[in-house]
Amino acid sequence: MRKLEWMVTVLLILFLFPAFYSIFNVGNPRSIFRFIVKDPAYDLSFTLALCGMVAILAVSLYSLRLKEQSPIVQLLNSNIEYIRHLKDQGLSDEEIAESFLSQLTTKRGVLYKLAKKRVTKYLAELG
Repeated sequence: MRKLEWMVTVLLILFLFPAFYSIFNVGNPRSIFRFIVKDPAYDLSFTLALCGMVAILAVSLYSLRLKEQSPIVQLLNSNIEYIRHLKDQGLSDEEIAESFLSQLTTKRGVLYKLAKKRVTKYLAELG
């Protein structure tokens, strides 16, 4: 995961500089992008494409880091031995998820369902 995160970060940096340069040089006849985009009429499209690529890379990097640093995942990682103990006792992933989520203030709703889904997925991947 770290390798993918590093590659996305490098790509983001590589696309940021041309995107900023392009934003401030749209229509400039002496832009360094004239060797790529000959007609200045296409500068706006080129700039939007670069900015779109930066946005996609930024969202991807954010989701990679969010997945890794989720508070629920951190809580589960810190209690991995206890989870394994519960699995050895024969409890299902659903029952273990319920026991961890019982500490939440809300016991129903969309956020509870999303948290339960994430915990159950984590427990299934744990094996």
